[in-house]
Amino acid sequence: MSISIVSLASGSKGNSTLVFSENTAILVDAGVSYSRLNEALRRFGLSTAKLDGVVITHEHTDHIAALPRVGKDTRVYAHPKTAEAILRRQGELHGYTETEFFEGGFFIGDIEVIPFRIPHDAAYPLGYSFRLKTGAQVSVATDMGRPTVGVYNNIRESEAVLIEANHDIGMLRSGNYPEALKRRILGDMGHLSNDMTALFAERLAGSAVRTMLLGHLSENNNLPELALGAVCGRLRERACSDIAVAVAYQNKASEVYEVK
Repeated sequence: MSISIVSLASGSKGNSTLVFSENTAILVDAGVSYSRLNEALRRFGLSTAKLDGVVITHEHTDHIAALPRVGKDTRVYAHPKTAEAILRRQGELHGYTETEFFEGGFFIGDIEVIPFRIPHDAAYPLGYSFRLKTGAQVSVATDMGRPTVGVYNNIRESEAVLIEANHDIGMLRSGNYPEALKRRILGDMGHLSNDMTALFAERLAGSAVRTMLLGHLSENNNLPELALGAVCGRLRERACSDIAVAVAYQNKASEVYEVK
């Protein structure tokens, strides 16, 4: 029995990740259009109506854009504070029923969903690990200003992780973003730089992680080769050859990463 993870879209214009086993399919965020989601899901014989649920990390638009329609097709799982923030932002939240003791984890089909806190400027931002009873596990951890001990402890047993590498610090600082926005992105509640992700990758050496999928790359302040160069370079310095690194893109799906 295996669990798989594939990024359907990753970046500032919208984020969505599919996690699935033989019996269960879960969407993490619905930040691109409803039609694009269904087009991407068709590759796996799925549609939003065939999902077992959609799990929301936080209420920013690039993670919930399609939720008003997706929520009519399947159940929505979100922390109560995030649900309140979505209601304020979108004015509606179909498909949501509060899950008791949400942070303690819960099952969707045969997949255990394990939420964990991440530092970001949202109501109650979360990352998630997804685990089968066999122990096979994958994680999603994006939109965070710094890689905390808590994040490390929650993803170190996952074989495949989608983790943020949002910006190159030099590109961001020399770019044309307003200074207030630059400070937000660089802050502890903002987004991970390539260098911070590289340091985190070094720390993950020796863990269960075998695949790092770099996500949420900024179209204005990063390049895939810079993100890969920073992370792979750091792993080479550590003489770590156990972790493969790839990039998740905004406009196309990633490879499917299967964990048995």
